[in-house]
Amino acid sequence: MESIYGSIESELQSFKISYILAPELWGKFHTEGLDNLNFSKWKRVKMMDENGDLSDETNKIPTTHGGIYLYSIMPNVIPECGCYIMYIGMASKTTSANLRQRVRSYKKQFGDEYTRARIHNLFVRWGKYVYVHYLPVASNNESIEELEDRLIACFVPPCNPDIRDANVKRAVKAFSEF
Repeated sequence: MESIYGSIESELQSFKISYILAPELWGKFHTEGLDNLNFSKWKRVKMMDENGDLSDETNKIPTTHGGIYLYSIMPNVIPECGCYIMYIGMASKTTSANLRQRVRSYKKQFGDEYTRARIHNLFVRWGKYVYVHYLPVASNNESIEELEDRLIACFVPPCNPDIRDANVKRAVKAFSEF
């Protein structure tokens, strides 16, 4: 039987991403000591529309809170199966900043005026499969930043260049030198 995929081998290398899948880190994750967190409040919306612009779904993200957001690739071949966390970020809540505004600020990474190559490549290569998962947090910005640090250390997303947890950073660095 002939393959439905045809000849694509030469294109696949440009889509290769390395992941660290560490059950030890997942098992150590907790939210103790962080105020006003409700992990059942995570939501998901599509980041880009079919034309490569911001999806209207991003307007559902609240402006009343700061919080955590993450970008994932979801192939949607099998419903609710296969989510690749690519980037985790935080949004402070101030008089001039909020969760929706922070997520939508990444629109500049879609085109030629980008400033963050990893994020730009995420949107260029997988745009219509990129979703933003977000957790509004009604807490102080220090708790939001601590949660971001813990999640980055837990998942070690490929588009997050900095790991602020010293133990995880040291272990990742030691592992990546092979």
